[in-house]
Amino acid sequence: MSTLLFRSKSNMSSHLFDVRKTKKINLPSYPDVEIELYDQLLTSDVGKLSNNTTDYDRGIEVLRCLIKSWSFVNEKEEPLTISKENLEKLPTKDFTFLMKEAAEALSFLEIKQKKS
Repeated sequence: MSTLLFRSKSNMSSHLFDVRKTKKINLPSYPDVEIELYDQLLTSDVGKLSNNTTDYDRGIEVLRCLIKSWSFVNEKEEPLTISKENLEKLPTKDFTFLMKEAAEALSFLEIKQKKS
């Protein structure tokens, strides 16, 4: 993880690092699978969302950005990447469950839309 360093007015150095918190959840269809989710998006993630033209693609990208890790594995017991292809393999009830979990991280979008 890279950090940025700056000097404050008091000449104390401060580091810019990922301050997001995470929580662990389990999916309805896969109760033994553990998913670790970030509590918010980074600014760079918001830019990635704007590259998608449909709500579906934005939803996939939100999940891809918010899921820090999961315990899904392939046939060789290697971790599956958190990718569009793998997210699309989830049952819709699990996708919906994840999107509800992600809703709080997206609350800033509702504020932006109300101001528009």
